[in-house]
Amino acid sequence: MEHRFSTYETISSKACPVYIKLKFQQVKRRQETLEIQKQKRDQQINERRNIKNDADNSYMEIDERKNGTVGPSNEAYEVATSMMYSEWMLEVPEDIDNWIAVLCPEGKRCCVIAQDNKTKTVNKFGTTLNYYPSLFPYGCRASNNCSSHRKRTVLDCVYSFKLKKYYILDIIEWMGVPYTDFDAEFRFYFIQSKLNEIPGINEKSTTNFYPFELAPRMVSRDLYQHLLEKNQFFPDNIELDGINFYYPESLYTPGETPLMLWLKPFMIPDVLQKPVNDHLVQLHRPPDYVNIFEYSQSLKKKNRRIKKKKNLTPNCDKMEVENLVEVEMDKDPVIDNEICMEN
Repeated sequence: MEHRFSTYETISSKACPVYIKLKFQQVKRRQETLEIQKQKRDQQINERRNIKNDADNSYMEIDERKNGTVGPSNEAYEVATSMMYSEWMLEVPEDIDNWIAVLCPEGKRCCVIAQDNKTKTVNKFGTTLNYYPSLFPYGCRASNNCSSHRKRTVLDCVYSFKLKKYYILDIIEWMGVPYTDFDAEFRFYFIQSKLNEIPGINEKSTTNFYPFELAPRMVSRDLYQHLLEKNQFFPDNIELDGINFYYPESLYTPGETPLMLWLKPFMIPDVLQKPVNDHLVQLHRPPDYVNIFEYSQSLKKKNRRIKKKKNLTPNCDKMEVENLVEVEMDKDPVIDNEICMEN
């Protein structure tokens, strides 16, 4: 146990108790989350086997709430508040080599919703940032698309301002069918297969105003060699902002979850004890960087100061979560006045 939760030599003795406590809490919450997901699946199986009329009526009520009756303004807020966010990897899971690593470029985290023959981008506060056509189901006025107020396609994405392109992290809904109760391994396979069925989805056109591409992903044990040999994972010198590690059996759950963990490239040698390319070590590494714990704590304090100074509110169209990373970017008609990416 001491070996598994050993702290870094660079952590001060004052910070050690707090750090160890946070690590144990992350392990405990991950176990509790997995147990909750297991119970949820068992409950769903039992409900599907229940053929009583009252069970059928309850399903009908749930379907009505999901598919049709949410007003436009509430719908965007519903989607925004259902996004899943990662936690810092304060404790390395024993089976981390079997987790799925998703590489995230510098950009802006957002939701893309295709519905009523148009597509829109929504931020975490439910604010619609732009409307445009896309080739996703219900995303444009194409001949093979049918307008539907009850059905939509919802994707969890990162928008690259420099490339003017969306990188898909995850799938939330496809043609009105929610995929939040499917494990990450299946969700990633499903969205990749669907993208392969849409010619031109990765190119700009009159019916697909922004290119879409699945963010690079692989099993973690295959990631380390790539990090050692390569320093560029995206075109046009777009930098790797960080890596999301998904537990393969994790469901898509709203809010922060210990089943999706986040690391910056320069943290890999410290946290995972794996060598990486020198360029990645130096990428965005602050001169005073000590370790992930002190980095995350300083980021919290910084964001609290920004929030207090600017008097941010939950309805403000600014980012205020703990996982913000400021990056330089050009203004774009999709998202103006947005200067940060969240994970």
